[in-house]
Amino acid sequence: MPKKAPADLTVHTRVKETLKSLNLDQTTLAQKLEVTQTMVSMALRGTNQKTFLRLLTLLKNEYNLDFNESSTGGDDIEMIKAELQDLQGKMGEVLKGIEELKEMMKK
Repeated sequence: MPKKAPADLTVHTRVKETLKSLNLDQTTLAQKLEVTQTMVSMALRGTNQKTFLRLLTLLKNEYNLDFNESSTGGDDIEMIKAELQDLQGKMGEVLKGIEELKEMMKK
């Protein structure tokens, strides 16, 4: 008999991607939540809603991450993209400055 999937896996997917980007593994999360790694795995798959809600609370309290649907609209994504492009431009300037310094040091 197949297990019931949550109605909306997009939040689960976003949480998993965020955890990966933060290099947070399931064992660490299990320790913080005082549950087993299996329970964290089930929560991330959508089969343990109680643990998933505790995980969301942990992420909000310890990492200031909020996965409410209202806080993650398309406008936020566009803003993040714009900020990333700005950062890339600034990084290019920094790298150019480093190269200039290297050239100056050679002389």
